[in-house]
Amino acid sequence: MGIATKATGWRARIAVLGIVLGAVAAVAGCGEVDQPALPRLTPAEEQAAKGAVFAYRTDAELAVVRGAETMRAPGSFGYSSAAVTFTRDGQYAFAVETSSKTLVALGVRDRSVTRIPCDCTDAVALRGSVVGWWREPGEIMSMDLAGTEPAAPEREIVLPDSPSPLSGGAWDGAKLVAATDEFVLLARVESRGLWWEKSHLYAIGADVILPLGRVPGIDAGLSAAAGPDGHTFVLAGTTARSATCGSGNVATIDAATNGVRALPTLPGECSAAYSPRWSADGSITIATRKWADAAGAPSMVDRLQSAAQGWAPVGEYPVVDMLPRAQESTIEVVAGEPTDARGTPHGVLVVHKGDAREELAKQVISLGAPTTTN
Repeated sequence: MGIATKATGWRARIAVLGIVLGAVAAVAGCGEVDQPALPRLTPAEEQAAKGAVFAYRTDAELAVVRGAETMRAPGSFGYSSAAVTFTRDGQYAFAVETSSKTLVALGVRDRSVTRIPCDCTDAVALRGSVVGWWREPGEIMSMDLAGTEPAAPEREIVLPDSPSPLSGGAWDGAKLVAATDEFVLLARVESRGLWWEKSHLYAIGADVILPLGRVPGIDAGLSAAAGPDGHTFVLAGTTARSATCGSGNVATIDAATNGVRALPTLPGECSAAYSPRWSADGSITIATRKWADAAGAPSMVDRLQSAAQGWAPVGEYPVVDMLPRAQESTIEVVAGEPTDARGTPHGVLVVHKGDAREELAKQVISLGAPTTTN
């Protein structure tokens, strides 16, 4: 079989499988869904809704900002530094609770809150309002947040052997880390327990499962984002040297060819890289932490952008997160006091528009924005 190249990509298989799997959809899993019809906005609400749409997350709340309105959904997101994700149509923001392994989604227009017991740690936007996640021993699960059907298996997967041999560990689950029209990127984790971890990648297309293997330097805490071309991804992760120190690394991978390009090494004795973004203009940014390998050493946080000579800060001062500039606004989470090396970075959410500066929230961990304008 060849690599999926049609515009519909890996989704071509799904239309056929949907007929076969429909009979088991009712027992495959469910979410607590409250999906009223989209409300008609009043003139005042229409005016308030004008402006950038984005989302932010604290350890206890997922929130969507739409113009002058902020919608909130409580959640126990804990220590996770993962970015907030939007569905492909931009109508829902979602994040996964680390303790309960429950996906929490918040509607941009209808203000609905959906909680899906997914038994997952990560989820991705597949198409439209559909989100997906991995379920052991080998299924891609999905649910349409705009519909009324419960979560159901979308495709059964038998992962082939990784081209990178096991390094003394054992398989310890898998997760979906990014998706495009052509491929879903999956990371299968090899572990010996505690801090030791290796990630083996697979690209799942319409008619093929490509075992990509390990990417040098991208071992533990792997996160990914899709590039503009639909088949290349940016990866961030860490190679651990001990339980307290490792080095953060970033690379791009072409799922169609398994071509890997390593980006410059991050500065710092100990470092971590996570939450990558690859903008339509080709720029790559990552969240970073660096610290000294000493007891009680503080962690310095910033978001960096790939530059000709390595990495450069995205702003004039350290930020926990910053979104690409939109509608003449700059949206950023300003870093506070240095945290413990094991702590989750957080800061104050600030929106700059012209000369105006507005603080919207505190203890903010991550941001997200839709890739489409709604």
